[in-house]
Amino acid sequence: MGTSKRGSMVFLAAVGGMALAGGCTHNQNVGSSGGRINPYASTPADEASTSASMPALWEYSDQVAEALSRRIGGIPEIAGSPTRVIVELGAIENQTNTPRSDFELIQRRLRGRLLSSDIVNANVKFVESVQAMDAEARRVRGGETDPLQRDYGSGETDRYDPRMTYVLRGSFFESDRGDTRRYYFEFNLVNLQDRSIVFNEPFDLAQQRQ
Repeated sequence: MGTSKRGSMVFLAAVGGMALAGGCTHNQNVGSSGGRINPYASTPADEASTSASMPALWEYSDQVAEALSRRIGGIPEIAGSPTRVIVELGAIENQTNTPRSDFELIQRRLRGRLLSSDIVNANVKFVESVQAMDAEARRVRGGETDPLQRDYGSGETDRYDPRMTYVLRGSFFESDRGDTRRYYFEFNLVNLQDRSIVFNEPFDLAQQRQ
């Protein structure tokens, strides 16, 4: 893991030839008292950090949400489904010096943005993980197994057809060259059964310490 160093940092971001889609949200009234700041603004602490730029990650999660909302109706496997497909959060591959929790944060934020989209929800039903919901079911029942699930194995909660199930995965990579770091990020939507990638949104980020 990298260690923090003082100094200023210049952020350069390219998105496969496209402008950042998160810019339209920058004018939200976020307040300016009590230490509150615009979440898209870079602070001295951000500039001194050796981790990937959080304002850039914020914009990237906006970009993915907007891209998926715009393109979901054109994904044949999803648009042609007789019922809404199932989507849950998938694994995060972190090959950077940035804490994994930063990427988990934007993955959750991405899901939140998608849940607020009528277009996405017309095609997709989001679910929590089997492990988390089975544990919740046991907790609610005081540790007892649901007798109604007796014929369905040890599972506590509903299972879905893997052919109709997709996972939203994130992969994050870093190249370190002295005072310059380059990143490649991508979120993709993958079918659980045939492993086909039906949606992929990349992001390139370069940061240089001066």
